[in-house]
Amino acid sequence: MPFVLEVDYHDARSVLLLTPGDRVSPRRSRRVALDAQGRPCRTAWQTWDGMAVPPGGVAQGYEGPAGTTVPRAEVVATDAAGHPLRLLPATTSRPQRLEGPVPVDELLAHVITKVYIVTAHQLDSALRQSLLQGDCYRVAFRPRASTSAPPAFLLANASGLFLLQAAPCRLEWVTQAQVVLADGNDDDADDPAWEDWLMEGTAMLEEESS
Repeated sequence: MPFVLEVDYHDARSVLLLTPGDRVSPRRSRRVALDAQGRPCRTAWQTWDGMAVPPGGVAQGYEGPAGTTVPRAEVVATDAAGHPLRLLPATTSRPQRLEGPVPVDELLAHVITKVYIVTAHQLDSALRQSLLQGDCYRVAFRPRASTSAPPAFLLANASGLFLLQAAPCRLEWVTQAQVVLADGNDDDADDPAWEDWLMEGTAMLEEESS
């Protein structure tokens, strides 16, 4: 389903049509289990009380503190303190302001969750020139109302214009050359059992080398 996103850049408005990009999966073979009639079987999880959860299911219901079932319509997202989160409106209902150009490192600090192919119904000439030069812009994009506000990045390459829906990357990359400094609170270093294990490991290495 395509979405329309209006963006403002230097007091000029552009109208963008966003179409979700197709996911390309590599061709591969897989083994399919069949029943006695030759029909494909489906995997399913079974809970402790015998309830079957279909493939892809993550929950069959919600329970309150007393163990009673809570209707899905009454379930709301909260913060760590239990306060309900504010529901943010969809960004397709009003123009959004482009921020940038942003450094490419900001884009690389995120993981891409969805790619939209952009068709420009109306594109400001200055913005077009900036994108063709390799600039990247951040913009708020929510296809529907949500309690989260993930960023999106507008950019271009030789194939066209794209909007990348993103989420902050929580991984911390460590290189082989990076030095890890002890904080002085290594309790295991003073543990006799830890020292014995180190000595045994050293002895094993010496025996293997000899």
